[in-house]
Amino acid sequence: MCLSRPTCLTPWAHDPWGDAVHASAEGEAEGMKIFKTVALAEASSDTTVMLKLSVWRANLDAEQADKFWMIVHALPASYVRALASSREAMASALGLSSPGEVSIGPDQLGRVTSISKAEIFRRGGEVFILAFRRRRDQSRTWVLGEDLEATEEVIPSAPGHLYLYALSGARGIPDVSEFIDAVEGACGASLKKWEFQARQFMELKQEGRQESLEITSAKVSASQLLAEKQSRVLATLIKSAPGGLILADIEKQLKRDKVDDVDGHLTALQECGLISSEYAVVCAKNQQQMARFADAEIVREMSQKGVRCGCGRKLEDERIEEAVAITDLGRELLDKSTWMSVLLTEELRNLGVPEDRIMMEYSTGGDEMDCIADINGEVILFELKDKEFSLREAYSFAAKVGLVQPRHPVIVTTEKVGGDAKEHFQKAEVAGRRSQVRRHPQGTLPTLFIEGMENLRPQLEELASSVHRGYAVQVLREVMPLAFISPAHVLDGIVMEP
Repeated sequence: MCLSRPTCLTPWAHDPWGDAVHASAEGEAEGMKIFKTVALAEASSDTTVMLKLSVWRANLDAEQADKFWMIVHALPASYVRALASSREAMASALGLSSPGEVSIGPDQLGRVTSISKAEIFRRGGEVFILAFRRRRDQSRTWVLGEDLEATEEVIPSAPGHLYLYALSGARGIPDVSEFIDAVEGACGASLKKWEFQARQFMELKQEGRQESLEITSAKVSASQLLAEKQSRVLATLIKSAPGGLILADIEKQLKRDKVDDVDGHLTALQECGLISSEYAVVCAKNQQQMARFADAEIVREMSQKGVRCGCGRKLEDERIEEAVAITDLGRELLDKSTWMSVLLTEELRNLGVPEDRIMMEYSTGGDEMDCIADINGEVILFELKDKEFSLREAYSFAAKVGLVQPRHPVIVTTEKVGGDAKEHFQKAEVAGRRSQVRRHPQGTLPTLFIEGMENLRPQLEELASSVHRGYAVQVLREVMPLAFISPAHVLDGIVMEP
């Protein structure tokens, strides 16, 4: 699959208090040694390789925190322990009687991680990281994934949190019930699903307002049909005709738009509830539609009751034509290209993005945005266009990017992004990088172009995967030092030899 920007996106991890830490290529290589096969677990010739990071968290008091290693040993043997195995193998190779105690020192930026105990498990194509993080204190300990706002669940006396990070190659949330049951049974704490959260998204949500978009399975199915261009062209034509279209006139009305198998598309549109079939009474004298009925039998009944055409002829003596009309559902989805919003929302949901992290038809002041989403703590700004994306629209979108300052600007178009529009974004991004180096090291990544609705799912999966990968790399970089025995323990073993 070909993306409109490099597919190997630079991984980033966030300090949840606003700072960003760049995960270097070296750090990514370390992490990839552990979870490389995870990303390939679900790969096939017709799907995008996706990495998914899911997180659960529990508050631990002092007594529960002391049970960490008891929790580790309580897990079934089918969960292979990576860190302990690595330390034991190293100790054996060095002739040491035991791996000894191990701790995590400061990272390359001199920051001390909040993790004090951790273990990595592997089963099948999934990797699980169980880590105890000390509660943030005045020592400036760095905490990845700490709360952005106080909640009732926080226990002031608790020394920290137990985190479960699950890495898999599957869409949605992996099944961790067995793992969680073992953990909760061993320590008595309750692990709950937890999401990284962007402070920026929270602020935008408070400042603006969003439209409520009710999504049903019927709307999703109908929107998927409208994503097919010929079906959409036909539905739009029917919607634009006052009172609907006579079937015999459709070929003439299509003009330059080519639709193969019109009957097949009409059947599909009707089955999805986008159009309805009717019978039109056409006056033979002036060729105007005089009335419409759901059933041809009603025409005969009305004629028998004395109802006549405006020209004086009986209704049943006029020309009866089959016709189609747009339904309320069809009109709703075609207006403002709502069908695109439905499909985008559905895809984000399928990626595991919570409902409260998706804002559709967002507006603040006089500015309107099609969609703003928070994927694992990174803000995504979407622009949806049911036509070619032009230079004029590029100027408008650039202004929105400046206002929202998303991590990922994304343009979704049913056609193409014009060459002049792409050139404009490239020049703006070069200028933006120069200023971001000085002011804000995280900044905004190059705009992602999704051209054609058939590319919506694979490119969203790749975008989400890049976000999850950045966090996964950072978590692995924090716990990987626990795979090694301490230098002091090695030296002590040498000194103690007879």
